[in-house]
Amino acid sequence: MEGHAVTAAPLPLRRKLGWAVGDFGFNLYWQTLNLLLMPFYTDVLGLDPRLAGTVFLVASLWDGFADSVIGAIADRTRTRWGSYRPYLVFASPAVAVCFALCFLSPSGGAFAEQSGLFLYALLSQILMRTAYSVVSIPYSSLSARISGDANERASLAGWRMVFAFSGGAAVTYLMPTLVERAGGEGNPFAYVIAAGAVGLLSLPIFWLCFLETREPPREVELNPVGFSLKAVGDDARTVGRMLRLNGPLMRVFACIIVSSLAFTMTNKALTYYVNHTLERPDLRDTLVPLALIANLMFSPFWAWVARKRSKRDAWLLANVWSAVAYAAFWLIPSRDPVIAALLLTAVSAANVGYQVLFWAMLPDTVEYNAHVTGQRHDAKVFGLASFAKQLALGVNGFLFGWLLFAIGYVDGVDVTPATADGIKVIMTVVPLIGVVLSAMIMWGYRLDQAEHARVSRATEQGVEPGFEQT
Repeated sequence: MEGHAVTAAPLPLRRKLGWAVGDFGFNLYWQTLNLLLMPFYTDVLGLDPRLAGTVFLVASLWDGFADSVIGAIADRTRTRWGSYRPYLVFASPAVAVCFALCFLSPSGGAFAEQSGLFLYALLSQILMRTAYSVVSIPYSSLSARISGDANERASLAGWRMVFAFSGGAAVTYLMPTLVERAGGEGNPFAYVIAAGAVGLLSLPIFWLCFLETREPPREVELNPVGFSLKAVGDDARTVGRMLRLNGPLMRVFACIIVSSLAFTMTNKALTYYVNHTLERPDLRDTLVPLALIANLMFSPFWAWVARKRSKRDAWLLANVWSAVAYAAFWLIPSRDPVIAALLLTAVSAANVGYQVLFWAMLPDTVEYNAHVTGQRHDAKVFGLASFAKQLALGVNGFLFGWLLFAIGYVDGVDVTPATADGIKVIMTVVPLIGVVLSAMIMWGYRLDQAEHARVSRATEQGVEPGFEQT
């Protein structure tokens, strides 16, 4: 059928799963940072919420810069195993070590003061994010290599999210359980032991991903090679051309910035909502994984919608669904845990669509990039996308810390009804604004299956660009 694959045969299920399983390992880390690290800072370390939010902001800004650099380095890497796959084997142990350091609870001396705790939290998170990016950017870039078919990429993104949220759901249960088994908060090393065990679990997953993926030599050679000062200048100019000419990429960037800034407020506020708005901390280990289970269940649905309609139409459908779910969550006053669970499931089922579709759209912009610049620059595209995402997540963490302060949340102090209601506003109203903004941005996206096929054929035939989308 016209508009479908132009360069790739159907990808065997084994290859899809072999690549997608890698995100199970990554989300053992990422969902812990996203869901559990902020409460660890405020409730275990005793860090002021404003300082904790600032840690996320600064670390995310650094992460975004590092992602762009790592993407440029990965594109220029040449080994017998390809450009990207070696990072899954040789850099992954460093991620496990740095992850454990994030959960160390230093005490005494300089760490008796907020400034000492802030500095340790910041440096350990920067170290962790850097090591994580060295593995995750090459991994994500593989999605543009292992299939050139737009529909296969939607399927890949769906499977990726299935494993991503399986990893997230697993770790939200696993981390608290391991902490408790290691002695709980009575043991200052309990969190380090738990984090170390999680890190060890991730390693064979990355190694399996390495074994089950391949990089076509022809596509490897469509990227620049070599490291030098001139290469740095060339890469900087390339980034400028990409941002100027690749309109579909810019729309995807803008949508992921809005999504990461707004929708992740729900995840960050969830633990606080369960503990203080519902006043059922005993349900935390049930309701927090519930959101991830809903994500897991609905990931294939959004991949299916993208294949049957288009990725743009699927995104706009997710916008409508999210808007209704968030509005209901905000307006329904009940604090019944069952009703809260149903509303949370509805929100999560819609929000996972943005993640599936983002990762399905991004590889398509690589071919468009080759069309308008003459080179693919796979890892640069993914590095810049990660920069946009990390920037938004950093602002999100910073804003979340200040919003907690603004509604009067202080660790160890009884939460007032107004503060409890404020937590609910943070996790519903802010994302609702993001829904509207992302729909406005996505409305003009035109790189559907047929246009992607046309661009891919034109690139192979050396035809000049037919349009530049803004």
